[in-house]
Amino acid sequence: MNYRSSVVGGVVAAVALAAACTSSTGIGDPRPFSYIDVRELPASNATGLAPYAAAIFVKDRVSGVIPSYALEEGCNQPMQILGGAATDVPLSGANLDPGAVKMSLKGTADPSVREVSLLPSGVRNGLLQYSNATGPDLHAGDDSITVTAAGTAGGFPAFSIKTSSLPHFVAQPVDDSIVGQGIRVLWTGLPATTTTRMQIALQYATAGNSSPNMEMRCIAFDDGDFTIPRLYLSEWQNAGLDASNTPHQAVLSRFNTVGANVADGVAVIVTRIDTTIVK
Repeated sequence: MNYRSSVVGGVVAAVALAAACTSSTGIGDPRPFSYIDVRELPASNATGLAPYAAAIFVKDRVSGVIPSYALEEGCNQPMQILGGAATDVPLSGANLDPGAVKMSLKGTADPSVREVSLLPSGVRNGLLQYSNATGPDLHAGDDSITVTAAGTAGGFPAFSIKTSSLPHFVAQPVDDSIVGQGIRVLWTGLPATTTTRMQIALQYATAGNSSPNMEMRCIAFDDGDFTIPRLYLSEWQNAGLDASNTPHQAVLSRFNTVGANVADGVAVIVTRIDTTIVK
């Protein structure tokens, strides 16, 4: 069994956004909306960790944000992994110009302000993304992370949103076989007062597929212990017990969601750290 930290494409970002955004049913005119996904990853100089952001600034029908601490535990039935990185992100509006966008870090271990610009980096699914190619050193779990946009007339309004970086965790092996009521997942948890949640995704291939094409997702309290109910696990168990070594993996993602009103719009920032267990 191989353990590695990884970026999970846009899957976690999409799920976090879907969980964070309240329903747009019955909402009036589109309004400014920003989604900022900050991943804690190895720094480009390979000497530590750095935050890498992907931000969008659009106009769409979003009523508000559900913070991570308000999310209850639960699982979804397995669903197909779609090809696009943001295919289940509920956005359709036009891109807006945010002006200069910057991300800064500051903490008790290093009280200096470490700043980097987020620059246009390409269009995915019609959404213009702003990101940083390099990042300042990150003291995970200690640094605060602040993203500011200067704003432009007729574009996205100026704003500043602040959140915390996340402490790392260690995940234990995830079983292939159902035992008792399901499959127990263990990791290094946080105190009950934490505002974070843990997303657990079991990804596996079904017949005729050479890579995972199905995924079952759960949201759990970040206390280090969650049992996935057996009713969601038959295909995962089949993949794990298949003599042909069907590709499958477990992806655990600690995340924290913070939202803020931005003039007549909404901004949300999600910090996350992902670990993949390849079976």
